[in-house]
Amino acid sequence: MGKHWARQQVRRNEVQDALEKGIHWTALNRRVAGGTAAVALAVLLAGGLFLYSSRARQNAAWDRLSVAESAAYAGNPDAALKQISDLVAEHSGAKAASYGLLFSGDVQFQREKYAETIEAYGKVLERGEPKAALPLALGGLGVALEAAGQHRQALEKAESFLQTYPDHFLAPQVHASLARSQQTLGQNDQARATLQKISLQYPDTSWAAWAQARLNPAAPSAQK
Repeated sequence: MGKHWARQQVRRNEVQDALEKGIHWTALNRRVAGGTAAVALAVLLAGGLFLYSSRARQNAAWDRLSVAESAAYAGNPDAALKQISDLVAEHSGAKAASYGLLFSGDVQFQREKYAETIEAYGKVLERGEPKAALPLALGGLGVALEAAGQHRQALEKAESFLQTYPDHFLAPQVHASLARSQQTLGQNDQARATLQKISLQYPDTSWAAWAQARLNPAAPSAQK
């Protein structure tokens, strides 16, 4: 309740500030502005109203995404996906819509609905914005393709990710997906090189331990 009131107060203040600035400018420049003062004030007021409307739409979009996340965390994925669908339909141009699609992909992946996961991540990539969402979508897409048994496509997406975002925090996960896809496709030498890279680039991590277990499957601690 308090947060909602604060947002409303900020919106009112933005419009009020724009109006007051317009009045102040007209008072200072009335001799120069003459008959254009009213037009200038109208433009300023229109700008303030546009800002108010734009901020309101953005807040509504983020609010709907928050509702979707709450529904998913409460164990109601269907309600979460409905909120995302409505978000994209009502605020298609908002950044929140891209993050909503990304979140819907996460939800569908947890449900092992990989076709829907692949579609959701693909839509984020098609939108091309915001930039911060793109590596998350690309990395997720590769893993989803692997889970769906589309290993050649998964390999291609993993390689594309690692070429474009080599230092991203998802890189170890994508390297692991790449290694698994290479092994599945019979590319054993390439898979071994990828596992060695994981071991060297991410020492003293669970990823390195996982890679070492793959490189030495006969060891008692080997992991699948």
